[in-house]
Amino acid sequence: MRSSIQVRKPDWTRRFPGLARKSCGICGLTLILTLTLGGCGSSKPAEPATDETKNPLYSLTLMRQGSLLLQQGRYQTALERFEKADEVSPGNGTVLNMMGLCHMRMEQFDQALLSFDRALALIPAFTDARNNRGATYMAMGQYRMAEVDFMAVLADPTYPHRYDVFYNLAMTYLQQGVTSAAKENFRNALDPNQPVFEAYLQLAQIEQQSGFPEEAIQLLEEAIFKFPTRIEAPMALGLLLTNLGRESDAEPYLRRVISDQPGSASADEARLLLGDN
Repeated sequence: MRSSIQVRKPDWTRRFPGLARKSCGICGLTLILTLTLGGCGSSKPAEPATDETKNPLYSLTLMRQGSLLLQQGRYQTALERFEKADEVSPGNGTVLNMMGLCHMRMEQFDQALLSFDRALALIPAFTDARNNRGATYMAMGQYRMAEVDFMAVLADPTYPHRYDVFYNLAMTYLQQGVTSAAKENFRNALDPNQPVFEAYLQLAQIEQQSGFPEEAIQLLEEAIFKFPTRIEAPMALGLLLTNLGRESDAEPYLRRVISDQPGSASADEARLLLGDN
């Protein structure tokens, strides 16, 4: 899966290995999931409802608890808080959106859709819920439905996560085989100030497959410059240069991968490419 969880995975952080970004075999899928805002049993007889449940702020307290639990990855417990908030104070679109996010994190996509649909029925202009519904459709492989929601999100000029949505929209086109539209939207995701990292990788792959390796090299070099802590770009560039027969040019990038993350699978691959024992 940038949060509004940067949907972006399964982590539902950036590699669709998930919506939380669920692994649908979609590599590099960024999904934005927007965060907006138990005790032990007892042998005593049940007591009447406390004043707390009648407090108008009780629902807000439950929402805050649920949001914290969601950020901690305790999705089922978070869902229970939001469901209680919905029971105490029904008709809150934000609560329904958060319920949908919990279901999404647990890969309960049908239930997630129901929650987002309910939120949008209450507030048709609720852009966060529409974006998250698009991410859910995408996780389910319903790319045309996801495309419709993402286009609607981009029609809102005030939405603060537009570059992530451009990336997600590009992925829907890529999965549908519309490479030209995918390429255009990956380009749109490269905000000069906050570019989406995975957009560089996807564009580089498209350029390489289209027979333009130099363009791919330039994209990966820019990704390395803007995201110095991410090893995916130097790994990809080292592999590309090796495949082009430019082993000496590839070596510094592969050595960087090994140096930055010596125990990673990427480092093992880099050593193999370099012929290290």
